[in-house]
Amino acid sequence: MADEIPVENQEMQPEQQAEEELAEPVAEQAPEPVEVTAEGEVLPFPKARVVSIMRSAIKDKIIRSEVKEATNFWIGNLLKRIAKEMSNSMYGSVGIADFQRATKPYDMIEDIVKDRERLLLSCEKLKADSDSIQREMKRFFATITGKEEEETNMI
Repeated sequence: MADEIPVENQEMQPEQQAEEELAEPVAEQAPEPVEVTAEGEVLPFPKARVVSIMRSAIKDKIIRSEVKEATNFWIGNLLKRIAKEMSNSMYGSVGIADFQRATKPYDMIEDIVKDRERLLLSCEKLKADSDSIQREMKRFFATITGKEEEETNMI
């Protein structure tokens, strides 16, 4: 009987183990450093990293703190939109295909801008060709009907 564990202790051991398991990961995780704006808003990313990336493209200029913070928030919101799109995956895990599908619209922006410029240029060329054809037609029909070009321009 001395070897037997009382019923109360047997029931407590799994609970104690569960509490210990829950307590261990919390103790292992170090609190993340949180950066806060002057207004008390929590920044989504470390400010130093965002500024470092900005500095790689912006040389010899002062970047104001409100720009740094606004960029940080904008990147955070963009990441939320991409993550929301990736969560639409029908699978239990998110893969690279989901990432590529979610980021494709943002990757295509530069191509869309180039296509817009190309289409506007094509429209200008078509308009110039149309004006040229219109002038030739007026000249041709003026010659056939015997009327002068000035009279046909007034119509």
